[in-house]
Amino acid sequence: MRKRLGMLLLCLSLMLFFAACVWRPASIEQQQEKEEHLQTPPAEDEWSKLESEVESTPAERFIFTNENYPAMGGSLAALPLGEAITAAALGITRQEAAERLVFTGSTTDNYHALVNGTFDILLAYEPSAEAKQYAEDMDFTWEMTPIGRDALVFIANAENPVISLTPEEIRAIYSGELTNWAELGGMDAEIIPYQRNRDSGSQTLFDLFFPLGDELMTPPADYLIDSMLGLLEVIADYDDSTNALGYTVYYYLTNMETDKLSRSKILAINGIEANNETIASNEYPYCNDFYVVIDASLPADDPARILYNWICSEQVRELGERENYVMLQYFSL
Repeated sequence: MRKRLGMLLLCLSLMLFFAACVWRPASIEQQQEKEEHLQTPPAEDEWSKLESEVESTPAERFIFTNENYPAMGGSLAALPLGEAITAAALGITRQEAAERLVFTGSTTDNYHALVNGTFDILLAYEPSAEAKQYAEDMDFTWEMTPIGRDALVFIANAENPVISLTPEEIRAIYSGELTNWAELGGMDAEIIPYQRNRDSGSQTLFDLFFPLGDELMTPPADYLIDSMLGLLEVIADYDDSTNALGYTVYYYLTNMETDKLSRSKILAINGIEANNETIASNEYPYCNDFYVVIDASLPADDPARILYNWICSEQVRELGERENYVMLQYFSL
């Protein structure tokens, strides 16, 4: 009797052991979580695609929220990058990030806003001499790291037969010495050389590459354009636009205003065309970095510094590439 009872207990023990080892399907919640993790996002939603491949949390023990996320400003051409960063850091949709961020005013205005405390962090192009002087006057020191590269490009109407300029020709045009397209192998028509407002990022780059000083011609009021879009419109759309010449930054024209690009063209410089490859290699002559910028005095645990450090990481470089920026990993610093 005892022997039979022992055998029965042994069988029951074995049954319980194997039952415990049998695979059971995950709960509905676990299965949904797994499927959501493995699900391939729609091709058009690039930030979501990247979020599935790159960690979206900028620091292992820090979580950004709507309340602690730094106020971000910057140059208009850096706006798509700002949206992608914000969407990934907060775990929100790209549309929600676009509604949250508004990059307005000139690049100089945005540097002023950082100094004044309106913004905590910038994604911005080269600071103007005025912005640097303002920071010095306010006893403010910023910390800036280059994260990508763009270029100043010269644009003409699509119907203009001229395809390339030399640096000497550009200097002569904007100093008022060269006034007719025929002198450049084009049509017999007066060159209308548009300029940007003094505190714009585009004008800062023009002054950097063409320090004409007093030689820079004083333009008529209607030749001085106060917005990036306005400059593209006078080149592509207005009456006499076939005579026009202007300048802007490469990324803005080729990625944010492609409809204007279809009615205008980027002029090569000494036969070298601007594109991501020639900008990354510095073969195109008028390249310049853009930056992430914060108050240099911020402590290590400040949300703006944490975000700053993350923006300097490989993860954000990949985000920038997805937005078609030339990021610094393309070349040696």
